Amino acid sequence: MAYTNYDQQYDDEQGGNLSEGTRCPECDGHLQTEGGETACLSCGLLLDEYRYDHGATPRSYADSETDREHVGAPLTETRHDRGISTAIGRTRDSNGGFLTARKRRQLRRLRREHSRGLFASTAERNLATALSEIARLTSALELPRSAREVASRVYREAQARSLIPGRSIEEMAAASVYAACRCSAISRSVVEIASYSHVSESAVYARYRVLNKELELEAAPPRPEETLTRVASTLEIADDVRARAGELISALRAVKAGSGCNPAGIAAGCLYVAVCEFSQSITQHEIAAAAGVTAVTLRARAEDLKQVEPKTTESSLGDCGYDRPST
Repeated sequence: MAYTNYDQQYDDEQGGNLSEGTRCPECDGHLQTEGGETACLSCGLLLDEYRYDHGATPRSYADSETDREHVGAPLTETRHDRGISTAIGRTRDSNGGFLTARKRRQLRRLRREHSRGLFASTAERNLATALSEIARLTSALELPRSAREVASRVYREAQARSLIPGRSIEEMAAASVYAACRCSAISRSVVEIASYSHVSESAVYARYRVLNKELELEAAPPRPEETLTRVASTLEIADDVRARAGELISALRAVKAGSGCNPAGIAAGCLYVAVCEFSQSITQHEIAAAAGVTAVTLRARAEDLKQVEPKTTESSLGDCGYDRPST
C-alpha cells in the first residue's frame, strides 16, 4: 500500500485537520475528520491524525444551563483575588529572549505600580494575610486541598458577616481551619492546630464557637473511628489490632455505653483493650498522649467495655497488669 503526503489545514469548526482533497487516494471514498483523525469512510484508511484540539471546550455553569462558555481556569477561594491575577515578567520576553535595559526598567516600574494597586482596601489586604496563614496551617497539618478551600470559604463568610473586627486574624484563621476539618470529617484536634499556630488552644476553640454559632456550620460531631485511625498510624499499630479496636467501638455504640463521652477517650480505651488482647508492648500513657486525653480517661473508657464484653476485657486487661481503679 502506497502512502502519499497531503497538505493539511485545520478546521476550527470541526476541531481537526482536513485534507485539501475530499477523496481517498485508495478507493476514492469520502474523508471524515473526527477526534483528530482523518480517515476514509469506505475503506477505513487513516490518512492523518492531529491530537491537538485548538477549539474551546464549552461548559454550562450551575446558574445557567443553556449559556455554554469557555473562560479558562476555575476560580479559587484560596486567593484574595480568587485566582484572577496578573504576573509581570522580569528579564525575558514571551519567546525566551532577553529584554533590553530600557524594557526592564519599564517592567520594574509596572511591577511597582501593580503591587501598590494589588489590594483595593485594608479588608482585602487582611484577607490576603489570613489566606496565607490558612495555607501555611493546612500545609503543616498535611490537609488536602479541599480542606484549604473550605477553610478559606469559612473565613470569607466570617469577614462578610463582620466577625473579624476586634479579633485576631491568626485566631480566626486557625478557627477556620478547625471548622473545615470538622465539616470535612477530618480528624484534627484543637491541640494539633494550636501547636502549629501562634495562638493558644482556648483562643482557637473560642473563635470556633463564634464561627459555629454565627455561620451555622454543618459540622458533624467527631467520631471515635477518626481518632482511632490517627492514633494507630502515629503509634504504628498493626492492622489486626486496629480492626479489633474498631469492633469494640461498634460494640460500645450498639449499647450506647459511650454516649456523651469524649470520642478521643473512647478510641483510646478501645485501642488499649485491643492492644492488650494482642499482647502489644504499648503503654496507657503512649496511647493517651497520641489521642490527646489523659490516662484516667483511657482507663474509664476501658471500664465501660466490661459492659459489652466482660470476660474478654477482664482477661485482656489482666494480662497487661491493669488494676481496676478503686471507687
